[in-house]
Amino acid sequence: MASVIDMVRRHRVLYTLLGINCAVFFILSVAALVARFGAPEWSLLPGWFEMPGSVSAWIMRPWTLLTYMVTQVEFLHLFFNMLWLIWFGDILMSTLGQRHLLGLYLCGGVVGGLLYLAAASWVPALCPPGSVLIGSSASVLAVMAATAFRSPDYTFHLFFIGDVRLKWIAVFMIVLAFIGLGGGNAGGQVAHIGGVAFGSLQGLLLRRGIDIFGRHGRSRQQLRRRPAKVLSAIDQHRRDAARLDELLDKIRISGFNSLNKKEREELDRLSQKITK
Repeated sequence: MASVIDMVRRHRVLYTLLGINCAVFFILSVAALVARFGAPEWSLLPGWFEMPGSVSAWIMRPWTLLTYMVTQVEFLHLFFNMLWLIWFGDILMSTLGQRHLLGLYLCGGVVGGLLYLAAASWVPALCPPGSVLIGSSASVLAVMAATAFRSPDYTFHLFFIGDVRLKWIAVFMIVLAFIGLGGGNAGGQVAHIGGVAFGSLQGLLLRRGIDIFGRHGRSRQQLRRRPAKVLSAIDQHRRDAARLDELLDKIRISGFNSLNKKEREELDRLSQKITK
């Protein structure tokens, strides 16, 4: 029981995002069903979650810049987005933490939504009258891109294929999203570009030692004037992350049972420490 509670605590952001997406899908599905059987006013409910494809309409419902990124009305759209979020979000949190997952999800979605509005204003053909933006694809793609930059050589073992590096899986899934698996119109694909661009930028900044989702959003260069013990803590965090990667690689190659008792205790300690 304690291990389950600890797992939920260490993944609370991921589970919260999954829960919100699933709850909104359930609510809108029930509303559609009620509307079909005699209460047509319920068909208006999705409009409170969808992001309009025009600036003038969006100004009347500005909260949709946030609600659209947790809204899906088709099961496959929800299923694939949540599946990708679980895969990549878990890997991201294993090395960076929950703050980064939440920040990437929200900022990737916001950037995608704003780019969608810009496209609606500057290239109206992309967003025909009455078009709306829904789906967590932009947010999930931001998580994918950042994770691929962070751990490009992390390897999955896929049935019938074998070992595949994370960067190639990310490229394949991003291509699928752009050709329409994520749903939406051409304007929706513009939002996908925003998500990928933001996630890629965050991944590149991390590789240069700049963490915009850190406690203070400062780079190592900016922190050089701070007390030596702060720099020491940063170095220790990086060593811990590297050691955690080594243990995870060993599990991937030889299985969990290949770890001895000391390594298992070390894995648990590092997992809890890094995800705080």
